[in-house]
Amino acid sequence: MTGQTRTYITRGLIAALLLLTTLSGCGPDTQDARKTFGAALQAEIGENHPPVTDYYSQRDFKPVWVSLDTSLFGSPSTTQALEELIDAVQQADSHGLLQDNYSLDELQALHDAPPALPEAAAAGEWRAMQSYLQYAQDFAQGRYSQASADNAWFIPKPPFDHGSQLRQLDDSGVSDSLHDLLPQTAEYRRLQRARSNIVDIVDAGGWPTVDAEGLIQPGEHHAAIPDLRRRLSISGELGSAEPQGPAAEDPTLYDPQTVAAFTKFQRRHGIADDGIVGQEARQMLNYPASKRLEQIDANLERLRWLPRDLANDRIMVNIAAYWLVAYRDGEDPLNMPVIVGEEQNQTPAFHDTLEFLEINPYWTVPNSIIVKEMAAEAAQNPTYFSERNMVVQADWPLDSEVLDPSDIDWDNYADPDANFPNVVRQLPGPDNALGRIKFMFPNKFSIYLHDTPARHLFEKADRTFSHGCIRVGDPIALAGFVLKNTDGWDAARVEETIESREMTRVDLAEADRLPVYIYYSTAWVDEDDVLYFRPDRYQRDASLMLTLKAGHSPVSSDAISATPDI
Repeated sequence: MTGQTRTYITRGLIAALLLLTTLSGCGPDTQDARKTFGAALQAEIGENHPPVTDYYSQRDFKPVWVSLDTSLFGSPSTTQALEELIDAVQQADSHGLLQDNYSLDELQALHDAPPALPEAAAAGEWRAMQSYLQYAQDFAQGRYSQASADNAWFIPKPPFDHGSQLRQLDDSGVSDSLHDLLPQTAEYRRLQRARSNIVDIVDAGGWPTVDAEGLIQPGEHHAAIPDLRRRLSISGELGSAEPQGPAAEDPTLYDPQTVAAFTKFQRRHGIADDGIVGQEARQMLNYPASKRLEQIDANLERLRWLPRDLANDRIMVNIAAYWLVAYRDGEDPLNMPVIVGEEQNQTPAFHDTLEFLEINPYWTVPNSIIVKEMAAEAAQNPTYFSERNMVVQADWPLDSEVLDPSDIDWDNYADPDANFPNVVRQLPGPDNALGRIKFMFPNKFSIYLHDTPARHLFEKADRTFSHGCIRVGDPIALAGFVLKNTDGWDAARVEETIESREMTRVDLAEADRLPVYIYYSTAWVDEDDVLYFRPDRYQRDASLMLTLKAGHSPVSSDAISATPDI
């Protein structure tokens, strides 16, 4: 080999090595590509998302979702993080969310055909980051963004901060950073599992319509009974749609086995469990499975609105279920029925902190009740107030002057827009509208928990009878539960104090000042994995179901706000 030949070979090897070095990501071309990518990404993000810009600046605009690998044997690619994001978005439906809200098709296209040019890679990076942050925010706070008054929900949503979430993304990865945002409660997991069962029913065609009129009594014959059996078999109350015993010979017989299954159905759906198939029961039976799925999705959404740090000691009232559960140390030793507001006097969803009890309370009648209900009757009946153990006082203090009701022209105040200038109070006693105990957590709605003399109303399936306050089924038990740490007080002393008929205020020890959450949920699953539905008496499901079904428009830069919606 001549020297000249050796020189040519050496020069060729050097040139090849330089080319390899450049293409492998160590040369000036790669640095230029990264600079171009960074500038393009900054332009994509714009000026309205400082937390995202800060995040990328701190990592020198190193991408999360795409790869800038330009090695000799490489080709444009994406990262493992993008694959995890796609997997997570594919599970959106299981949470009652829509995959299309998070640009699943675009994420998949980015994965399948990664862009080669830095500018296109930057556009793909920003699109993926928008999807991640929108998905994260919907997990953290739910999707419903209308004013809380539209849904009568005044419990603040959990906080969400884009900067914190991006740091969590780096620390925990895609899957864990998303999962940690969801409610980590058994209630959420159980309802999510129940959702998958309803999906299977919907995919299989739903359940049959039970076509009938009038009442079907146990033991009667009716052509709709075979459809009723199939309906109950599909939803799980009846093991098999095939008739047994005498019904095997005459499938139209409303036999005891079917009656028992239908009674379970009635209890699951919040209607009187008398076994009689009537109009309300048929409405429940014929409510489509697809709509039940939407109802579950709406209630998964509401669970995402609740705080993630619910105290171990707390009181929870589900308005739609007419039910109270009280917790100590995370356990629920006390459950009881409640009565809530009528449809025209709805109880709002909110939370506050229990501060004191009143035993043998006075009931100070709200102006709305005086002018809408009492004034007209008092105008016709001079003894209206004395018959009800009520007094009319000049002003608010309990010791203010007592007025003679007959000196008042009640016709002047028998108008919904009237303003009664004095005070009407019902004195303590067994007939007091608040019963013998009032549980106070002062709030702007003037809502509280209290006893009631109308005990028979707790036997009703539909318990919307109050003017907004919440009547509790066992006030003595609730008082004993609350007074765990308040010196000198327990359920026995409460009962003794009731006998005195004297109004007594009990200020609670700090450890007994329990948070009270009043919320609205029309679908839930109990510890035995039984799915329950309740009628939407307040019509709060409709707008929420519509919002969730409609979905977001495709994710845009405006979907990620600089100031999180809390």
